[in-house]
Amino acid sequence: MNVQATPAQGTQMIDRTVLLMRLVATYCPKGARLTDLSRESELPAPTVRRILKRLADHGLVAQDHTAHRYTLGRFAYELGLSANQATGEAERFRPLIEDIAARTDATIYLSMRSGLDCVCIDRVEAASPEKGTTLPVGARLPLGAGVGGMALLAALPEDEAERIIAANKPVYARFVRTTGSNFREHLEAARCNGYVIRRSPVTPGIVGFGLALPAEASTPATAISCAIPATEFAEPRRSATVALVRDLANGYMMARA
Repeated sequence: MNVQATPAQGTQMIDRTVLLMRLVATYCPKGARLTDLSRESELPAPTVRRILKRLADHGLVAQDHTAHRYTLGRFAYELGLSANQATGEAERFRPLIEDIAARTDATIYLSMRSGLDCVCIDRVEAASPEKGTTLPVGARLPLGAGVGGMALLAALPEDEAERIIAANKPVYARFVRTTGSNFREHLEAARCNGYVIRRSPVTPGIVGFGLALPAEASTPATAISCAIPATEFAEPRRSATVALVRDLANGYMMARA
């Protein structure tokens, strides 16, 4: 007997499929285990396995049968090449992040909001080798897990931010070093100050600075962030760097308005 799926069931399946692809993306390049995806999606493992198999059949995810991990597949990459939004934003802000990198000798990242997440779409590395990058282009983090994402989260209306925090709760557990007990403190400070400053939970001795770029008639969707050695980010340089980056960003946005 052939049982047809109802519209509601079809929509639910699409939602689950998109959720799993999003979660797989946050684990790249290492890849996600089935147990990771089941826990963070709050879906039964057999359901997750079934969806992943269909995605793999279409090239949207790939499975490493030795490591038992899932990554995005070749077809997902090919689809990304056809989407010009991220490329356009990266080109639009490239002169700004190059200017900031040259003036601060810091690694500069450009990030863009993508639903519940924040994706690094461009970066300019610091001139000094010891100030190397820690976040690759294409890296996806839940909003709030990095300084750029925290800046974007803080710029949202509080009710929208709370919905995002609640939706990301299963995923935040993986970023416990980033979203620990001081998560709310950093969020409130970002709302008050208009920017985020936080020690890197990943790279010892590095301080992150994040700033949401102003947007016309809407909430910000892009942010810039800097990775600076803590020894070089003490006062008075800290205040001077914050003021410089804010002035450069505001000036750049006004000139292009």
